Amino acid sequence: GAVAYVKISDGCNRFCSFCMIPYIRGRYHSRNAESIISEVRDLVAGGVREIVLIGQDTGIWGIDFADEDVAEGSPRNLAQLLRAVAEAVRPHNVWVRVLYLQPEGMTDELIETIRDTPEVLPYIDIPVQHCDARILKAMRRSGSRQELEDLFRDLRERIPGIVIRSTAMVGFPTETDDEFRDLIDFMDTVGFDYTSVFAYSQEEGTPAALIPDQIDDETKQNRRLIVEELQSGVLDDYNTSRHGEVMQVLCEGFDEEQGLWYGRTYADSVEVDGHVYFDAADNEPSEGEFVSVLITESLGPDLLGVRQKEA
Repeated sequence: GAVAYVKISDGCNRFCSFCMIPYIRGRYHSRNAESIISEVRDLVAGGVREIVLIGQDTGIWGIDFADEDVAEGSPRNLAQLLRAVAEAVRPHNVWVRVLYLQPEGMTDELIETIRDTPEVLPYIDIPVQHCDARILKAMRRSGSRQELEDLFRDLRERIPGIVIRSTAMVGFPTETDDEFRDLIDFMDTVGFDYTSVFAYSQEEGTPAALIPDQIDDETKQNRRLIVEELQSGVLDDYNTSRHGEVMQVLCEGFDEEQGLWYGRTYADSVEVDGHVYFDAADNEPSEGEFVSVLITESLGPDLLGVRQKEA
C-alpha cells in the first residue's frame, strides 16, 4: 500500500492510572535510529508514499540512550530523528507523519523541526485525556488547563497550517459535572480539529479501577455523546473552511460504489480521519500518486472534489 507504520519505540514509562500498557509492554525502549532509517529507506524504495512514525510516547524517543550507545552525529532525540528520516525520503516525495506525542514531549526544537522540514506533515496527535488538574493528577498525568491551552496556542502560532488531533476521556472515577463542563469549555477554547472521545472503562488491574466512586454507565455515555456532538460541529466548520481550496491528496484507490477516486490530505491521518473523494475526469491517477484536488463540498467527515490539471 501507499502507507506504512514504522514503530520507533515500545513500552511506556507513564503508568497512567487507567492504562495497562506499561504492565503489558514494559518500560519505554527506543529503537535505534539506524534500524528505523534503514526500514524507512526500504519502504520508500518499495513504493510507500507516507511513513507514519508511531510509539506509545514518541516525544521522548532517545531518552533511554546512554552516551556510549549513540554514534557521533547520529540522532539522539525525536527532532533529530525526524530530520534524518526526512533526509532519507527526500529524493522520493514522501510524507512523514508522527503520532502520539505527549504534551511534555513538545520541545522548541521539535516544534521548529516540524515547521521547517517540508517532508514532516504539520499534523500533531497529542492525547490530553482531560484538562482539569485534579482529574489529571488522579489519572497520574501532569499538567493543567492553562499549560495545555498555552501549548496549543503556541503550536498554532508557530506552525502554519497545523492540524491538531487529541483524545479526551470522560467519566473518569470522581469526575464531577463541573469538571466535565470544564473539559467541554477547554475543548471549545482550543478547537481541536479532530478528537477521539472515550467513556472511561474499568481495566482490571489498574489503580483507577479500584477508586470507590465509579461513575454510572448512563452518565459516562451521556458525557461522551455531548463531546462527540461538540466535536462534529468543529469538524464541520473545519471541513467547510477547506471548500474552494486546492489540496494535495495521496490517492489510495477507486471506490466502485461512489464511482470516485479517494485519498487523504496531510490533514487526514490513516484509519482515523476522513477521506477526500474526487472525480478524476479523464485523468486517472494511480494508487500512491499525489494529486491536486479542488475541494468543492463536504459529506459528513469526508470531502468531495475534482482533480485539477497539474501545472
